[in-house]
Amino acid sequence: MLQDQTILVTGGTGFLGGEIIRTLAAQGAVVRALVRDPARADYIGNVPNVTLIQGDLTRPETLPAAIDGVRYVIHSAAALSGDLPSQLKANRDGTRALALSAARAGVDRFVHVSTISLYGYRHRGVISEDTPPMPGHDPYPISKLAAETVLRQIAATEGLRYSILRPGMIYGPRSGMWTGRMYALAKQSPTIFIGDGSGSCYPIHVSDVVDLTLLLLTHPNALDETFNCTPDPSPTWREFLGGYSQLAGHQAWFAIPPALIRPIAAFVSRFAPKDSPLCDLADLVPFSQSQITYSHQKARDCLGWQPKIALADGIAACRTWLESAR
Repeated sequence: MLQDQTILVTGGTGFLGGEIIRTLAAQGAVVRALVRDPARADYIGNVPNVTLIQGDLTRPETLPAAIDGVRYVIHSAAALSGDLPSQLKANRDGTRALALSAARAGVDRFVHVSTISLYGYRHRGVISEDTPPMPGHDPYPISKLAAETVLRQIAATEGLRYSILRPGMIYGPRSGMWTGRMYALAKQSPTIFIGDGSGSCYPIHVSDVVDLTLLLLTHPNALDETFNCTPDPSPTWREFLGGYSQLAGHQAWFAIPPALIRPIAAFVSRFAPKDSPLCDLADLVPFSQSQITYSHQKARDCLGWQPKIALADGIAACRTWLESAR
């Protein structure tokens, strides 16, 4: 269905964006990859059907030429670090500029990649798309929630059709955070963690995220809707980290009693700088010990989507990349 369709993808030099671009190209789409620095685009630079377009979401004047003649936009670019003003500039204001350009260019649909982190650390039980966001003090979820807000505002005023994706912890080959860093932690024998690892975590394989992202481009039930892209039910931290430690040849675990960490976390949270992720540490510790599921029931019911990659299989498939990255 996407063959010969012209699609602009932001964040092409990133982990998720690169996988989206390569998958689209393999399906015969005509892909424009918006990149700030073409020198960092080795993973996608020589892929057939992919054209690198130099541009910057914080420079709106670079966007109209990139988006002219495009049918669909996938916005996966984001600033993951920095203070609140810098992340708002990239994530909120950049999304506003891109969405306005898309609306004025007559784009059929704008798929925006958000995050489950905007729900925050205070909810428990089952979290659905109707659960109120509570992003806390971390600039990243604050700015991503602001990006969703401005997208909906532009959609209402400019007639832009959109879909929003809220993925969990995206892992897989090339994932620096949820594969590279998790493996570095898990390969230590014993693996040191707060508690026995029975609390929930939320890993979703990059292939499943790409699958739902592309489905949102064309599915009629996805118009102007938001979807969690998450494992449901959630695995535990012991299952997730244990999969990586198994690759390293051990299953040893050292549990730090949460009761020892809670007063330290409370102290750090109280005196952390304003708008620092450390302000949320007191909430994060009990959150990491809780049983929580980010439901993907809506995607299952409305779109017929559910993850295909079992956690054990997804982690095992990371072995070659992890070995080559040593």
